[in-house]
Amino acid sequence: MNFNIITNENGRYLDCTPFTGVLSSEQDAIELVSACFSNDIDSLLLHERSVSPDFFNLRTGLAGAVLNKFQTYNIKTALIIQDMGLLEGRFKELVIESNKGNEFRVYDSVQAAEEWILYHG
Repeated sequence: MNFNIITNENGRYLDCTPFTGVLSSEQDAIELVSACFSNDIDSLLLHERSVSPDFFNLRTGLAGAVLNKFQTYNIKTALIIQDMGLLEGRFKELVIESNKGNEFRVYDSVQAAEEWILYHG
């Protein structure tokens, strides 16, 4: 997966921009954790188009495996979802619970996600 390092006066994070590869396996998550560690970064921004459709289907186990890796290595992760149709069923339940914590949250804009990544927690 490709990524950009976003730096501003409030901090840095890894941005997995859309169309630069798709997070589709636990190995991809490990590579992102490694990229965070290599760049001394502890926050990650994903976009709905930068994750496999399997991520939104909890039966595949992809979301659980990926989020577990990020949590294990203390990588604060935000996911931008603009297609609210993806928020249904068990995935919607996961998002509702996750948005109460400080490890993984879902937002509908980069600005809101960046606010959480850089200013809270």
